[in-house]
Amino acid sequence: MPVLTRSSEAGIEVHEEVVLMTTKGEAIALGIAQMSTVELSTCDHGVVAKVKRCIMERDLYPRRWGLGPVALEKKKMKADGKLDKYGRPNEATPAKWNTEYKDFNAPLEGSAPAPVAEIPSSALTLPAIESPEADADVSMVSNGLKDKKRKRHEGETAEEKAERKRKKKEKKEKKAKKEGKKVEESDDSE
Repeated sequence: MPVLTRSSEAGIEVHEEVVLMTTKGEAIALGIAQMSTVELSTCDHGVVAKVKRCIMERDLYPRRWGLGPVALEKKKMKADGKLDKYGRPNEATPAKWNTEYKDFNAPLEGSAPAPVAEIPSSALTLPAIESPEADADVSMVSNGLKDKKRKRHEGETAEEKAERKRKKKEKKEKKAKKEGKKVEESDDSE
């Protein structure tokens, strides 16, 4: 797996899985490369990889995000009202900004979301389960009633209910006894 560092000699291709590392050699995250090795060597800012999985612990180093020249200019333009509160262009945005700045979080132009095909409602209903043992653990009923949750202990007899309650009570008492024992031990040590 290629490593994304300043002195990277590996041939990194776009959409390849890479490891993001610090200059000390600590792994930061796994990511998908958005630039090739050639583009990386010539760029001074931009998105080089999309994070797939973060490895490094949170707050290990102080946060330094947003202190680059483009980020500072963007913050200034938002404060002046030349960009909206989300950093998107508005009517007051200079033409130079619109031509030079590339928002990597914006959806791609010309790629509208694919239309969702309509699925007939008859295809959404599940066939009824005939075996009573099989549907004992099922939490949704699909015989005509959509999205109606079934009660967990529906259909149990009075004896089964009493047995369930008795077991629950025993378990609670056992837990309380165990917790009491732990409290006594900690009191003795003080």
